[in-house]
Amino acid sequence: MDILCVGQLVADILVKPVDGVDYSVDTKRVEQIVVKNGGDSMNTAIALAKLENKVGFAGKVGDDSFGKYLMEVISSCNIDVSGLKITKDAATSSVIVLINSKGERTFLYYGGANDKFAFEDIDLSLLDVCKIVHAGGTYLLPGFDGKGAAELFKLARSRGKLTSMDVTWDTTGRWLEVIRPCLGYLDYFMPSYNEAVHITGRENPKEIAQFLLEQGVGTVVLKLGKDGCYVKGKDVEFYHSAYDVKVADTTGAGDSFVAGFLTGLKKKWSLSECAQFASAVSACCIQQLGATMGVRNFNGTLDFIKSY
Repeated sequence: MDILCVGQLVADILVKPVDGVDYSVDTKRVEQIVVKNGGDSMNTAIALAKLENKVGFAGKVGDDSFGKYLMEVISSCNIDVSGLKITKDAATSSVIVLINSKGERTFLYYGGANDKFAFEDIDLSLLDVCKIVHAGGTYLLPGFDGKGAAELFKLARSRGKLTSMDVTWDTTGRWLEVIRPCLGYLDYFMPSYNEAVHITGRENPKEIAQFLLEQGVGTVVLKLGKDGCYVKGKDVEFYHSAYDVKVADTTGAGDSFVAGFLTGLKKKWSLSECAQFASAVSACCIQQLGATMGVRNFNGTLDFIKSY
């Protein structure tokens, strides 16, 4: 496989539009309620597969209907599921995604099987058959985050693999304390701006990136939403703007960006080419409802770039 994705997968229950909740009203109609795949690592894995990469996945689901659904989705994308574990000790993780009329969203999250996932669940032989190891959903994997993730990245680096990590919102408020053990083993760290502010205690993108580089990260790729991204490494520094498109749903925007960037790394593109491609993948994603439905194949993404 080209890329092994490790970590969070959930069943997303998307509800749209929800511009407010009034508990004094018994019933309110909405336009859509649909169940889709979700979770940072799973979203990235599926987007990578749609971009025609060879992908493997390591994570944990419950022995239930949501678990079977997610297994079917992953298998249908030709993703190697040999690293996906099934547990009877917890239900599959799920999220209610409330999406407003502007396409902005908020999550109501149940951890379930993700809370049970640990370093010991990973088949380490998978490290020998991949080129890049990416962990997604950090902060919502309490049994894996920190020490377990650091051990995985350390082993991957010792075997000559590139390492990458994305994070989500830290509901515990510990931020840097959790991920500090990982940073020295990361070739690429790709947080969103809001998370990065809490991790570093800084607000300026350049200061955020410099802080993370000083913690041992090789290259920082800071996702800035509608303002694009900021990339800083040892010998490189630049901003890249986002594409201006009509937004249906921002769910999966950051995960698809990561998939685009990793695709470029696999192809050994320059970091500016990686950023451009990643921005295009994300722009395609947010034009449809769901975390990965709008992601195009590789050539389709290149066509999107040419159209701009």
